[in-house]
Amino acid sequence: MDHERTEKELEAIFKEIQRSYKNFADEAFALQERTLDFARGLLEDPADAEASDKRVILEELADKSRGEHERFETLARKVGEAYARVLKGPIDEHHHKTEQAEADLKDANSS
Repeated sequence: MDHERTEKELEAIFKEIQRSYKNFADEAFALQERTLDFARGLLEDPADAEASDKRVILEELADKSRGEHERFETLARKVGEAYARVLKGPIDEHHHKTEQAEADLKDANSS
């Protein structure tokens, strides 16, 4: 029975890791699409808007890109810590470690 519970807990952590990566990828692709739309607009009609408007949008996209990069670094670190925490601990501490790892991943995903 203990082995079954351990498997279910590990499965829950791995599903959370998968969900975290999927959320990150979806948001990164949305940012990439927005950036490409902006670049396409510059190429198709360069005289359409004021240069200052374009600069503001470009700065906003750059800030979001940096934010996504930092978020990915945090997520990757938290995933590594979650794996290490689960795999290091003795079986009697396993349940606590899996709960802690899952909570850390949820925190990393929400930031």
